[in-house]
Amino acid sequence: MARSSTARLSRPLASSKKLPVAEPVSGWLRPLNRDAAFKLRPSFDPGRFLDMNPSLVRLGPNEAWVVFCRYATPPQPGQGSIWAVRVDADLQPAGTPVLLLAQGIDPRIIRLGERLLIFFAMIERDSSGLPNGSSVVMAEYAIDRGQWTWKNMFSLPKRPIQGAGSADADENWEKNWIPFAIDDTHVGLIYSHEPWDVITLSVEPRQMPQLQNVYRNPGLTWEDGTIRGGTPPVPYDADHLITFFHAAQVIGSRRLYSVGACVFTAKAPYAPVSMTFEPLLMAPYKSGAHRFGWQFAGSVIFPMGAEPSRDGYHLLCGVDDGEIGTFFISTADLKARLQAPRREILGAVHDYRGGQGARIPLKRLLYVPDPIPGIPELPMINFLRTLAGRGRTFVDVGSHIGFYAMGLAPGFDKVVAFEPSKFQYGWLTRNRALNDYAHVACEHVALGDARGEAVLNVLSYEGGLNSLLPEVAAAHKIIDRYTVPVEPLDDRGMSDVDLLKIDVAGFEIQVLRGARKTIAASRPVILVEVWTDVERCWNAKQVMDEMNYTFEPLFPLSPELVLCIPQERRPSYAWFI
Repeated sequence: MARSSTARLSRPLASSKKLPVAEPVSGWLRPLNRDAAFKLRPSFDPGRFLDMNPSLVRLGPNEAWVVFCRYATPPQPGQGSIWAVRVDADLQPAGTPVLLLAQGIDPRIIRLGERLLIFFAMIERDSSGLPNGSSVVMAEYAIDRGQWTWKNMFSLPKRPIQGAGSADADENWEKNWIPFAIDDTHVGLIYSHEPWDVITLSVEPRQMPQLQNVYRNPGLTWEDGTIRGGTPPVPYDADHLITFFHAAQVIGSRRLYSVGACVFTAKAPYAPVSMTFEPLLMAPYKSGAHRFGWQFAGSVIFPMGAEPSRDGYHLLCGVDDGEIGTFFISTADLKARLQAPRREILGAVHDYRGGQGARIPLKRLLYVPDPIPGIPELPMINFLRTLAGRGRTFVDVGSHIGFYAMGLAPGFDKVVAFEPSKFQYGWLTRNRALNDYAHVACEHVALGDARGEAVLNVLSYEGGLNSLLPEVAAAHKIIDRYTVPVEPLDDRGMSDVDLLKIDVAGFEIQVLRGARKTIAASRPVILVEVWTDVERCWNAKQVMDEMNYTFEPLFPLSPELVLCIPQERRPSYAWFI
């Protein structure tokens, strides 16, 4: 039934011309689902099937279909099937699902004249039956008075572009190719977002598809993870198309998905002209695919279909790999967030997406001492950036070499980073210079509950265990000691602190007591590392209770970290945690 095409593109890549771009916007706009909810579609067969990842095709003013993936419960990775259901004007089901393909996942459907093309992923398995790869398959259908007729099916080649691959390329896995109609016999495929590669595919009726050209443009930089797919593009204006993409990154102790958008030219070279840099939608930390029987800690928003309307776009998304939801994004909200793609790059130091490379913006980089293989705090930095990563002043107490200070600096008017250790302070100032952050102040001082001096016990030149407490140091080999100045945060007279992070190896209660006035005046969100012995946790909770704060150890992979939010503002964070 299926026939394979083995062509690979090796011709020179077409280049893009300089194009007009959207004007930058200032400030930070929160995810739209903070204040509005998805409209969830009821399951067709509760307890029997999970429905997810819908794509949309409109055949006329009064006829539209959603093609979606289903998993029998309990779900097993890769064992999905593909179905279709007619939907009404609100994109809600208006009929009974029709089985199209007994095997396949993540379908994306487009229309070419009277032809319907479904691009989906076919999971491959090893000799023991375990998934070990996937390929993209194109199936052609016709539909007449609600009856679907299969016409043909072709497997498309893996790694069709020779040379440098996408940022997340895996040689044996192909999934998230994004199709769009060019004309009645040609399809465009967004193969990669980093770099931005668009392949053109000849799809003459009754003939094997032929890969033709590839257009390469500078890739999209998205700080909330590597972009891995999205919706088939739909019109943005007379000259441009828009696609809504998704990405995932570890935030706190979980993998969370976010959604953005990219506008690109409707004709070759299909170059991006604007994109969103803050998430349009963000999966809540409190949700998760585990509630549907999946064995991973993730919260998923997976956009697969979009339809333009007079005032915006209706998105169809998979939610937590077990539900289908729709979400309306207004044109005004979208235009307020679109900016020109960022092109300034610098390699090869660690970036705040967890790797090394030269595809990242100039800011948010970090020199890291050799024994530290990356940015281990990145999941928590991502969590704070999502929850409270914008504001007036961020105070980083126990800044180390600047993991949090440099990672969160773009969102704040001012950052004050306190670090008493000589070695770490030297690296902290290097990282401020690397990023050219004039608004970051590095203070070579310890914080406590009284002004004076204390002996810092150095337990590791590269690590973060250095402590002012003798009882903490006694459990380790002390390699150095020296006197450092100590002062209360309250002596700084701050009243505009929006985020406070404290990581001081057992000295956190003294720091909190010396910051009472600052906390009372500013009411910041606080992340504090509390050593997990019962007495110390109880004492820290008592201090936060006295200041009318929550005390929430939310992170199973980091039980020592506690989030503290002013009680009067806790309801405003309920959308996420």
